[in-house]
Amino acid sequence: MISMYFAPSILQQRLSLVKSERELLKLVTQEIASYDFATQVDSFELDLAFAAAGGVSPWVMADKLPAILPPAPLRKATFGDLLVETQNGYVNIATPAGFIPLVDIEYNHGQLRQKQYN
Repeated sequence: MISMYFAPSILQQRLSLVKSERELLKLVTQEIASYDFATQVDSFELDLAFAAAGGVSPWVMADKLPAILPPAPLRKATFGDLLVETQNGYVNIATPAGFIPLVDIEYNHGQLRQKQYN
């Protein structure tokens, strides 16, 4: 199961202006609380889940899309949105180059938050 969290439009605008992967990861980590739960997709593959929620994926054929579970997303998935592998809690950000794991973000009981290091 993949849970999807969408970035608000103001954050999407800011994400489109970043110049490097490091800058992107820093901004997403700082703004993690602004992401909203959008939907869940009955799949364990990130690219299939992204495409099923309306995201652009050149590797996925439209007739192979998994089911979207309620609630239905209010918009199509786009780059900058987060995909959470709910089985293991891994959080990934969708980018034009693929999916980047966010190792400083944790998913626990439906909540996204920055990891706390001692």
